[in-house]
Amino acid sequence: MPNRAAPTLTVTFHKVGPPRRNAWWEAVRPTGGRVRGGYMPIGRGRIPHDLGHMASESHFGIEDGFWGLLARGATFKRGTDRRPTATGRALIARHRAGLDEAETIGNAHHWAWVMDRPTPAQPTFDRLAELWSSTPDGGTLTVCWPSLDVAPGREAAAPVASRRGR
Repeated sequence: MPNRAAPTLTVTFHKVGPPRRNAWWEAVRPTGGRVRGGYMPIGRGRIPHDLGHMASESHFGIEDGFWGLLARGATFKRGTDRRPTATGRALIARHRAGLDEAETIGNAHHWAWVMDRPTPAQPTFDRLAELWSSTPDGGTLTVCWPSLDVAPGREAAAPVASRRGR
């Protein structure tokens, strides 16, 4: 079950509509720092890949996965707009085994859910899929990590223009 602790990240997923259905996200760290993620596919049209990993990591209480490490200051070589820092790389190096395990668990449970196979995380995926499907093309969904609570007033928000013109 998801943690109900105070949020350590607030992550806004942006839904990009036709002709190519995909998404991107921007996270705000507890320090106020922002990290922007790259474009990703929407898995079989249900939820974005990174939202699937967020669901798995939260559901199983994984603290050393991508989202937990990002909240604690990790900087990744790929997938975000931040250049790796020595401190951020060291955090990843110290938790490499947990990060790899989180990736394996996230992929397995997200894929099982997509293929309508049993997974204990199904209620978590179903809830996020319902929220994502109610988000209009060009709109946003803001989720707190690790609780997966929807940020107040941010459920299925109307389309917004991107600062970077994307």
